[in-house]
Amino acid sequence: MNQLTHRTPAPSAAAPDLSPTQGWLATTSHMPALTGPAGTAERLLLLIHYGIDWQEGWVGRYRATYWDKLLPDRVITATYRAGSLRRWWREVASELGSAPRSAAERHELEQLLRADSIPVLEVLRFETEALLLRTRIVADAVRLNRPARPLVVDEA
Repeated sequence: MNQLTHRTPAPSAAAPDLSPTQGWLATTSHMPALTGPAGTAERLLLLIHYGIDWQEGWVGRYRATYWDKLLPDRVITATYRAGSLRRWWREVASELGSAPRSAAERHELEQLLRADSIPVLEVLRFETEALLLRTRIVADAVRLNRPARPLVVDEA
């Protein structure tokens, strides 16, 4: 059975105690968050993506291949080398220069890394394309929902 079919409604964006990934997922009400091992995998991928240093890290220079080559290759390869979620996270995060940016992201990551590793690693390995598509949809929705930055005009 495809583990990506088990879904629950997305949390309300107005809910006060949303985790970072719940907040990001709430921007896509048409695409409810996944549950179980697929939900854990989805949330880990969101934390990887949002933890990347796009300005100073090397990944920012490869935006053209990030979603289709760079990220999937790192995610899948690490599932074969890692026997646990903690090891998987360490490999992917260190290769991509990703780290939680806040206490809330660190707390959520610590909770997610306590999940049963094998089912989550299997979802990451065999459903990578679908999970990354979902991650990209969320990233696009978050970007569209950000307030516009004021235009800075140099008057010199």
